[in-house]
Amino acid sequence: MSEVLSGSNIPISRDESQALRMRRYLMAAGTSLLLCLTLLILAFVGRLPWRVAIEGSVAILALIVLFYVLFRTGLNLRFADPSLTTEQLGAALILLAFLMTHAGPARSSLMLFYPVAMLFGVLRLGSRRLMTLAFLALIAHGTMLALLMAREPQLDRGALLTEFAVLVVVLPWFAAMGGYVNRLRTRLSDSNRDLKRAFDRIEQLAVRDALTGSYNRRFLMECLDGERSRAERLGTPFSVCLVDLDHFKAINDSLGHAAGDAVLKELPALAAAGLRAIDVFGRFGGEEFLLILPGASLEGARAAAERVRFGALGERAVTVTVGVAEHGKGEEIAALLARADRALYAGKAGGRNRVVTG
Repeated sequence: MSEVLSGSNIPISRDESQALRMRRYLMAAGTSLLLCLTLLILAFVGRLPWRVAIEGSVAILALIVLFYVLFRTGLNLRFADPSLTTEQLGAALILLAFLMTHAGPARSSLMLFYPVAMLFGVLRLGSRRLMTLAFLALIAHGTMLALLMAREPQLDRGALLTEFAVLVVVLPWFAAMGGYVNRLRTRLSDSNRDLKRAFDRIEQLAVRDALTGSYNRRFLMECLDGERSRAERLGTPFSVCLVDLDHFKAINDSLGHAAGDAVLKELPALAAAGLRAIDVFGRFGGEEFLLILPGASLEGARAAAERVRFGALGERAVTVTVGVAEHGKGEEIAALLARADRALYAGKAGGRNRVVTG
């Protein structure tokens, strides 16, 4: 009657978390019905009075309904642990102890459900909480034995105490091992998160320029191949812009490489202000950047290049020259970039700080 497993550590919304708790609860509730089935089987073979089997099954169903209402209405969110794992396990263990009082010869069979109930908390609760539940079960079972021996003094007290001694050994050991498994799971989960962050970092390094944080040449070339394939397949246009910082060597020579690096870092952020979400901007090499404009004709690309040119000015006295070219049908990427490069150098020769189409 507890949550089956703890959740993954992937961040999810409150509604998704609640839906996940509900699904797990329903799985655990379905497992709880196995105890009802066991009670009915024991009654059928004459090991348990039918009255006890029926009353026990009704009590189990009542707990299932109670916790279902708590989850369905959202009242579980008022608890420190919205999964209500401890509460469900505690209710299950107390109910089991109550059934033992009336189980008669079926008592030894039903005792197996103590560790079964505890099992549901292994992947959710720590050692301290599991140990607390183990002692709760022992107190409840011990109280049941005391009442049973007082009510029926003719019972074999040695056998009853032996059963209790077994539980005294098994349940705390089970709680300790469950806490150990929980710690292993937590460490594994933390390791998986660290590994995912490392993979994400590696993935970023594979496509991002280390200095500017914009896309690197490798990623830009992959995008160009993809855009060319799309253009050839669908007949849609796309254009490229080669953006070069004017007099960049003079900036390094007069102000130092740190100032030059600052300009390189600033340009992608300034250029992005005038671009669409689908446009791709990255460092092509040195002080040269490449802008890929999916679906853009030559005129549209020229307008985008002008926005980049004006945006690049920022607060620094820095200008850029841009060479623009639209992909032609059947044209290779190398030829497209060569046309944009020729336009760029034509702009440089014409005085810089301008956009030239090729």
